[in-house]
Amino acid sequence: MLTSTATMERSIRDDEGVFRVETIVRPDGHNTLRASGELDMSTRAEFVHTLDRLAATSDRVSVDLSEVSFMYSGVANAIIDATYVHPGKIAVLAPARSVRMVLEVLGAGDLFVDTFRS
Repeated sequence: MLTSTATMERSIRDDEGVFRVETIVRPDGHNTLRASGELDMSTRAEFVHTLDRLAATSDRVSVDLSEVSFMYSGVANAIIDATYVHPGKIAVLAPARSVRMVLEVLGAGDLFVDTFRS
């Protein structure tokens, strides 16, 4: 069975480097938001807007943070807030150790999954 995906990628370059956010939309409604680079104050709005838009139109959203090198606590709180706005839809996949630590300190360790639970 072939699964088609639609992908949208957007990059932002600032003095510190490149932030990239990619959305992968699948016909089954299980979509992915993949981020890379630094999720800091300057990239927070873009990330949060993309997560909210994707969660509003998806059955499930996997947030892949495996390529995120730094995450500002404001972004972590936005992910946590999104789980309240979109209950049962959002899971965090493969966060780097530094990202995992931020989310765990904020009490969101239960968002981590190896694969999204059906």
